Amino acid sequence: MKPAQITQWYGCPTRYAAGIFGDKWCFLILRDVLLLGRRTYSDFLNAPEGISTNILANRLAKLEEAKMLDRQTDPRKASRVCYFPTRKARDVLPALLSMMVWSTLYDEGTEAPASFAEAYRSDPNKTLAWYEAEIDRVDAEILGSAR
Repeated sequence: MKPAQITQWYGCPTRYAAGIFGDKWCFLILRDVLLLGRRTYSDFLNAPEGISTNILANRLAKLEEAKMLDRQTDPRKASRVCYFPTRKARDVLPALLSMMVWSTLYDEGTEAPASFAEAYRSDPNKTLAWYEAEIDRVDAEILGSAR
């Protein structure tokens, strides 16, 4: 499959970001990779939002082309591929967490516990460090010494 073409919207920071993850599916895939430890096609496909296979394949290719995801053969099962967040994707964490905190204020049906927003507001660096460590832990679980 040929990777999706990304429109390179340089110059305006908002336009550039929207060009990479302004699509709801790209944004949710980044959430899954950065916050929920999902790494495989089936992990993303089985997420509760119900993405279709053709859209999932397209968005994974788009995020890989944008250097947000690093596609590697799963060392635990050679017939499977894993998608790992790159540093570029990980650098989105502060914005993603801030948007989640904002959502806790306005989404009456939020699934985020109040303790999450409180923890982030009181010590954002500690919260970011925890998520970074979780990303490293999940990656190490999959890759072991292969990375």
